[in-house]
Amino acid sequence: MKFSKLVQPGLDKGVKHTGMMSEDPTLIKFSIGNPPPEGFAVERIRAISDRLIAEEPNSLLNYGTAGGRDDFRDAIRAFMNRRVKVINDEDIITVTSGGQQGISFAIQAFCDPGDVILCEDPTFMAALDMFRNLGAKPVGVKMNDDGIDLEDLEKKMQMQPKPKLLYIIPDFQNPMGVSLPEWKRKEVCRLAYEYDVPVLEDNPYYELRYDGEFIPLLKHYDEHGMVGLVSSMSKIVGPGMRCGFVAAPGSFGQAIANLKYSADLHTTTWAQRVSCELLTHDMEKDLEGLRKLYEHRGHKMQECLAEYCHPDVHFTHPQGGMFIWVTMPEGTDMDAFLKELDDNRVVVVPGKRFFTDGTYQTPSFRLSYSLATDEEIEKGIRILGDLTKKYCK
Repeated sequence: MKFSKLVQPGLDKGVKHTGMMSEDPTLIKFSIGNPPPEGFAVERIRAISDRLIAEEPNSLLNYGTAGGRDDFRDAIRAFMNRRVKVINDEDIITVTSGGQQGISFAIQAFCDPGDVILCEDPTFMAALDMFRNLGAKPVGVKMNDDGIDLEDLEKKMQMQPKPKLLYIIPDFQNPMGVSLPEWKRKEVCRLAYEYDVPVLEDNPYYELRYDGEFIPLLKHYDEHGMVGLVSSMSKIVGPGMRCGFVAAPGSFGQAIANLKYSADLHTTTWAQRVSCELLTHDMEKDLEGLRKLYEHRGHKMQECLAEYCHPDVHFTHPQGGMFIWVTMPEGTDMDAFLKELDDNRVVVVPGKRFFTDGTYQTPSFRLSYSLATDEEIEKGIRILGDLTKKYCK
């Protein structure tokens, strides 16, 4: 059986995405970046679903429009613009089956096989997989504690062949947990226009800020129609909804809409209707509860890292989201450290998985606190901290 060039490399490497995550109760899993089930608005979703299936069963169960329901797109626009204007009147909103489908569409819209995509280095693992699977070449841009390095970004934007797209996560970045300050957001937009490199802003964690003030999304600062925004309901309602969107200007937005039609016709109507009701009724109340949950767990993990780790260990201090990036001193035997951590039943994600160069031996790793209880954080970080003292020389 002969497969395409798209899938054969994964088969050759033995990549499998069919299994379930380990349910071993003895593991302390700081590796999974999923929203906590106790944050799901189960009763609200049940009540909305019951009412909708009783009042409008035909519209829920029939085909919908490719770009998404008008009421849901109106709700997205109003929700995203409730603080400052982010989505302009002329922007085209396309409802997608999760945020990842939106990322995939943006790659297809701009990139032919071999074309360059700029991205933060490190960045979202699944995005790297999509870039490569769709034939694009990811080129990493250095990161600092306040996000993307602008000097390196400008240098990479001038490279030849010319990059076709910049992919960026401005708020509570995966995997580092850092956020771009306002001045950097303005500069990213300026550079995108100056060098004619479109930007895809991936911002699923934006509403999960629990410290500091909300900074307007990157797209808010786009004065020249260079930025498309992808986000979803996954982190604020539940990932099982598979309900996301792309908001993009002009031909950028139209290209996304065209790709959606040819991909799967439309996103599940039920998910759109329920999400619409959630966004337009008491969403702020739901978000307040979520933020308190993330705040408690995020602060708890940062406090434990400060208490238990060797003083030479550096970690980021996110103001929201679900990730912390931990960096050991240069020269640390990371393979031995991570193996011993795993032997002690504490699971983290090795940092090298997030880099464009998958062979890069970084002394960093990612922690997620979203699913961890206080007891797991205390026990797991104490084990981790003890090992940092063993391996930091």
